[in-house]
Amino acid sequence: MATQYSSSFEAVPSAALSDPAHAILGPRRDAFFFWGAPLVAFLLIQAWLRGSDRLAPQAATGPMVIGLFGVISVLTWAHLIAVVPRAYLNREVFDAYRTRLTLVPLVLITSLLLSPTALVIAAVIAVFWDVHHSAMQNFGFARIYDLKAGNSPQQLRATDLRLNWALYVGPIAAGAALATHLSHFQRLDGTMLHALTALPGVLAAENHGIRLAAISLYTIVLGWTAVDYYRASQRGYRPPAHKLATMIVTGAVSILAWGFPPPLVALATVNLYHAIQYFALVWAKEGGRMTDKLGRGSRKRAALLFFAGSGIFGLGYAAAASGHLKWYVAPFIACSLLHFWYDGFVWSVRKRQV
Repeated sequence: MATQYSSSFEAVPSAALSDPAHAILGPRRDAFFFWGAPLVAFLLIQAWLRGSDRLAPQAATGPMVIGLFGVISVLTWAHLIAVVPRAYLNREVFDAYRTRLTLVPLVLITSLLLSPTALVIAAVIAVFWDVHHSAMQNFGFARIYDLKAGNSPQQLRATDLRLNWALYVGPIAAGAALATHLSHFQRLDGTMLHALTALPGVLAAENHGIRLAAISLYTIVLGWTAVDYYRASQRGYRPPAHKLATMIVTGAVSILAWGFPPPLVALATVNLYHAIQYFALVWAKEGGRMTDKLGRGSRKRAALLFFAGSGIFGLGYAAAASGHLKWYVAPFIACSLLHFWYDGFVWSVRKRQV
């Protein structure tokens, strides 16, 4: 495949952000829904909280905070079900992964309903897989912009994978949010993985060393990326402006969100822009197909079913999760894991399915 696209490397210029041919939805909409979404989310949340980066614990019960996190929680849970049109209504995707999309969900949900231990372990896995999943969504947008610019899906793939993972995970490892994520290991108390409950305390004692290691690795990855991009440019590669904007904005907001506000505010920021990007991508790629299934002139109905249906799902799980009802929580945890897993193959850039 690299040979197939090798001739395009010499001809592809670096497109400006105003070039509609290299955008997904269009220059302005991409600036809001895709590469600019992290900054939009960060500014919206700061404005909503009136710039309260140093949110005091006693303010967590304030109506402004409760309202913000309530809406974002619903959006977060709603976006999990938004993969359905892509996975199950897109005939090409469904036929390619029929077993994964039918048998695996049944086995997973049944296991989580029957085994309390499996449910707890799955809940902890979901927390950390979510971190990787969020980083990979940014990676995916970088690959899509490369594809739209005519670059090979293989060009700089490993470099972009390292970079986008570092841009998202690095600030978490170097900041206070690491302890928040590690605290979820406490859920494993009473399971076969009980020994892992000691991990947060062990790592807390090495907090300074972990921070230095995270910053050092972050710097190394940035330098490594610069070298790879320089070498690629010597061979004629020109990175699309939209791709560069995606990585620069995501990296900057990741540092701002995870490095300065409380972890709860950072989570709100990341979950908000992640959901915005995901809803926009699904609608951009599957909105036409959903409209066609409902008949001509039914675009508004398709949009209503998609967005309102996802919202109702999110609202229902927000209510169910607050009650800790096993018969609702188990399918939700399964839905989370399936969403993370599905996104690894239903949006394949290498197979040109986007």
